[in-house]
Amino acid sequence: MIPWKTATSAFGKLCLTSSNQRFIHTSPATCSVFMKRQKKIDPEIAKTREIRKRKKLEKEIREMMRHSKKPKPVDEMALDVKSAKNLSERIRPPTQLSDEVVDERALVLKEYCRSRSHLMKADEKWIRTSIFLQNKALAELKKLDPKLYEAAIQPDTGSFPQTINGPSLSAPVENYDSPDGEYTDTTRTWS
Repeated sequence: MIPWKTATSAFGKLCLTSSNQRFIHTSPATCSVFMKRQKKIDPEIAKTREIRKRKKLEKEIREMMRHSKKPKPVDEMALDVKSAKNLSERIRPPTQLSDEVVDERALVLKEYCRSRSHLMKADEKWIRTSIFLQNKALAELKKLDPKLYEAAIQPDTGSFPQTINGPSLSAPVENYDSPDGEYTDTTRTWS
């Protein structure tokens, strides 16, 4: 076994010999695989390279802006090859309705529109009458007893006794079996 002092001095002698100096690296940063030695470049050449890079980036940005306006593809609108081959068999001839059926449908549609219009007018009349009578009763109550009037215009909290609480801040329950099943996000993204 070599004592520590002699081992370091032997290492020192090894380093000082000229034939072994090429095996010892004094600076690990200069010989790193990731470090690249910088070359001196003419400023004019560097400027032209920078201009070329900038033009290339601007062109790519223009291309992206032009293609970004395209609508996203809708899978339901795409026609598969099998359906496209027998397209002539799949087209139905337009149905010809008789004049009596067309007239009957027009009369039914007019009657439906007329009944909906009458129903809407009746509802509006009932609401207007109710609001008018309520305001009239409140005005009479204000004349008779102002304290009762103040109590009458206060909001009624007893009409809706149910209170709704939002989601709690507790951690989710482990191994919870959801009644709706597992949720898998299948939303497609386009870039």
